Amino acid sequence: MSVSLPFALRTPANLRDVGGLPTIDGRRLRAGEYLRSDAPQPGDLGTPAPGTVVDLRSRAETRGLSHPLAEIADVHEVPLGASLAPEVVAATPADRRDIAWAYRLLVTEAAPALARILRIVARSRGPVLVHCAAGKDRTGIVTAVVLGAVGVPREHVVADYLRTNENLTRLWARLEATGVPLPDDVAGLVGVDGAALEAVLDDMDAHPGGLRGHLLAHGTDPDDLDLLARRLVG
Repeated sequence: MSVSLPFALRTPANLRDVGGLPTIDGRRLRAGEYLRSDAPQPGDLGTPAPGTVVDLRSRAETRGLSHPLAEIADVHEVPLGASLAPEVVAATPADRRDIAWAYRLLVTEAAPALARILRIVARSRGPVLVHCAAGKDRTGIVTAVVLGAVGVPREHVVADYLRTNENLTRLWARLEATGVPLPDDVAGLVGVDGAALEAVLDDMDAHPGGLRGHLLAHGTDPDDLDLLARRLVG
């Protein structure tokens, strides 16, 4: 089954390149190397042609359809979010279920997946596109970890994450047009919350070795972190 989008929605709504962001040692990330986005759709116009795609969605979300970029890129399926299955959420008291709680749960589950994603990004050639459905939460967390791992200061990591809030109206329209189930009150859907991301980054930075130490302690190969920096930082 292919998706036919209105012309106005035929580019990803939440697509951006992190190139140009500064690092703590005064350098900048290379343009065109790491892209983040909502899910590409068949027939998209102007979608960059990455060499590698990391798709964070589950098989249930993709409904068994082939990835739209599978013919031009190496697509890696690395699903995140099993810890936020409905039965898990339902078993948690409502007063604890905020975005920071969800992010912490996702990161706790995601250590092996993060290690795999960092390896893919570090060792691939050509532009890498990382996306989930909205390019908002899962993509936001993964991108924040990647940026932090190569030395982008926290304030710039959070600023990039918050840029999603500028794209919400078009993003919800695009998701609805592609058949992603949305609540009746679309206007009430939340954007991204800097405090939630900060809480996760605080947890990871609290490791004796900081973010890098946290990643190494949870299965990331140190060679992959070194390659990642060389690949992304100019």
